[in-house]
Amino acid sequence: MTQLSKAASQDLIKKVLESMLDPNAPVEQLREFFSTNYRQDIDGVTLDFTGFMAHAEDLKKSISAGSTTFEMMIVEGQTVADVHIVDAIKLNGEKIRIKVIAFYTIENGKITRVNELTHLLSGLTEDRNLGSRTSH
Repeated sequence: MTQLSKAASQDLIKKVLESMLDPNAPVEQLREFFSTNYRQDIDGVTLDFTGFMAHAEDLKKSISAGSTTFEMMIVEGQTVADVHIVDAIKLNGEKIRIKVIAFYTIENGKITRVNELTHLLSGLTEDRNLGSRTSH
């Protein structure tokens, strides 16, 4: 099993979030970063790879722009832990700010698992589930 360097692991996480929050980046681009046996546990919701791709598609269709500010990131072996703030603008112009605490598992250069908690800092209550929402 190939293990990424600390810098490569950090870069992978940054690229993933950049791609996720860019409504113009094709959803298929995420296949470069995630294993097909991917599993995400977020705020009590579990998504497999197919569910995650549906979530990414829905997210991209609901925002006009988004960015991430990292407060901290720690890499230990195959695990990356971070705290980041997501700022996004919905298509209707409303702004959302979410604090995220996430643990990622990286195997053979791809993310295989994420365990994540999110907290809506500003925005509408209906957007609390933006990190896991799918319409499928």
